[in-house]
Amino acid sequence: MARPLFQLGPRLSLCASLVREGAAVADIGTDHGYLPIWLLKTGRCPRAIAADINASPLEAARRNAARYGAKMRLLLSDGLQGLGPGDAEDIVIAGMGGELILRMAGETSWLRNPGKRLVLQPMSCGPQLRAGLWDLGFSILEERACLDSGKVYAAFSAAFTGENGPMPLLYPYMGRLEPGSPAVRLYAEKQARILENQRKGAAHLGETARAKALGDAMEALREAYLGESIEEEKGTYCL
Repeated sequence: MARPLFQLGPRLSLCASLVREGAAVADIGTDHGYLPIWLLKTGRCPRAIAADINASPLEAARRNAARYGAKMRLLLSDGLQGLGPGDAEDIVIAGMGGELILRMAGETSWLRNPGKRLVLQPMSCGPQLRAGLWDLGFSILEERACLDSGKVYAAFSAAFTGENGPMPLLYPYMGRLEPGSPAVRLYAEKQARILENQRKGAAHLGETARAKALGDAMEALREAYLGESIEEEKGTYCL
């Protein structure tokens, strides 16, 4: 007899909320398979693939699928290499670095289809991922943030829309996050700290133009998301 269904934590719930209802889904780097199991058992998705580069997580996913009575395909795959265009409509990649996710997206030509959706939750290099996807012709459709175990996470859905124009100033750092929630505020504070460290590093190296661009982005971020203004005084940015 199948067990009662578990509840996803805030981080995975955030990803689940961005998966389209009725879409066939593939979870890349599935770990224990909890996300695809939940999507199947709640009826949000009719088909699911749990993919991982290692066999042991897939074995854990197999046991969990049996435990909760979920029928899903298990796929031993290095990233998206084992998937084809007919396997899934929504592709979830959560818990990996942004640079690795960007490489996967760039190497997978069948993702350049407006009907496909990426649901992404990078653990690092979020700005590089957003900017890189923009350059590849992908646009963020929706983005949300949450708190989980004292940490702030952002996740977004993206689709191929073709050649993009000039990138908005804050797009790499905040994507399409809307100000107002505590989680978004914490995420903005985190991005502001990263920008400040990068600005200081550029200034130390004598990269004046880059330091100014980073400072401009930091000022715009603080004004838009934190309700703060930063004045440039004698070459430094002070609250």
